[in-house]
Amino acid sequence: MEKVVEFVALADAEIQGKWFDWDFLHVSTWSSSTVINEPSVTAPTTIGVWDEDSFYLDYSTSNYKKLPVLPHKDWRANYRQGVKVAQQPSHIVIMPDLSLILEPKPDAVYSLTADYWARPVKMTADSDTSPIPEEYERIIVARAKVMYGEDIAAADLIISGQNEYDDLLDKLEAKYLPGQSRVRRSSDTGMITVRPE
Repeated sequence: MEKVVEFVALADAEIQGKWFDWDFLHVSTWSSSTVINEPSVTAPTTIGVWDEDSFYLDYSTSNYKKLPVLPHKDWRANYRQGVKVAQQPSHIVIMPDLSLILEPKPDAVYSLTADYWARPVKMTADSDTSPIPEEYERIIVARAKVMYGEDIAAADLIISGQNEYDDLLDKLEAKYLPGQSRVRRSSDTGMITVRPE
């Protein structure tokens, strides 16, 4: 039984990690207050990938300012050096460790907001729940069934689990991946009928 529980946890983490931009992993809106003369901002502990088009200063005021992302290598080559004068930041730099640098360093306290996709989290406690939407939780069981079938060399479990997994993955991707809402592929690799328009 312990193996089955582990396969369920592994299957869940694997599905979460299949795409970094699942809608169900999107976190909106993270915020942090800047510190005067301090350009560094710590990333949230659950960060997987920043939504690079979502950085704003004072988002909820009439003086809000969108912050474009300055590529790390450009910042390192052209902005990091020398004495800096504090002023209202005009760019954000995403560091390799996903922390942030405000460029230039802030001259006042601002509210920095952004969206991000959370990293996959493996279930470890009995009370843990998956971020995968409840209507598609069966995909976790299907993938765990394949893993269990491989572990005990049961071809029938592998085949039935894989068929169910493929079908549910198509549906999950169509509903919860950006730009996929009108896409639905057939998981039946048998006969496909093409109808001319």
